[in-house]
Amino acid sequence: MPARSWRDARYIAIDIETTGLDPERDELISFAGIPIEGGRIIASQEVHSLVRPRAATTGASTEIHGLRDYDLAGAPSAPEALAPLAALMDGRIPVVHAQWVERTFLRKAGCRLPRRIVDTALLWRVLTIEHGEPDPGTCSLSLISASLGLPAHRPHTAEGDTLTAAQVFLAMAARLETRGQASVRGLTNARRRLGAWQVWHGARGVSGG
Repeated sequence: MPARSWRDARYIAIDIETTGLDPERDELISFAGIPIEGGRIIASQEVHSLVRPRAATTGASTEIHGLRDYDLAGAPSAPEALAPLAALMDGRIPVVHAQWVERTFLRKAGCRLPRRIVDTALLWRVLTIEHGEPDPGTCSLSLISASLGLPAHRPHTAEGDTLTAAQVFLAMAARLETRGQASVRGLTNARRRLGAWQVWHGARGVSGG
């Protein structure tokens, strides 16, 4: 049975902003989601919202995303704010950058991501390695976007980073498609592909020494 083309699946690019990166202390304060269908971004169906945290304050994170406690005071609570995102996510494969952040904080807010996911940070590493270049490690979304010749839209805002992630995903999927490596499984198994390369690379390094 032929592998399912990535163009036949439905996706949703997602980005969040938080008060920090400590899951025990920090909270989700904004998010955005943009559907992707047939290799196109469906901007008209984008969802986004601020989220009122239960206890955490923005503190020093305001310097990154520009959101203040004052801005969040009138925002809906997480369950109310995230309901449109959960509905739009139904039947779609999430596209995120460095997935542990989205997984952790969305789960804490009561909105779980499915197991199958596309991580643009991992996918960029796979794309780079399979092009014959060294593993670049985990790169920022802005750096990947610039490397692909794409703009970074309002970095460190949920709406801007979501659009950037969607464009980066489409660009990488198209490049992998030219190599016959852009099946749905291929895109969602980037971690496994990277792990296999690391095992092989390590084995070669040992035998070569």
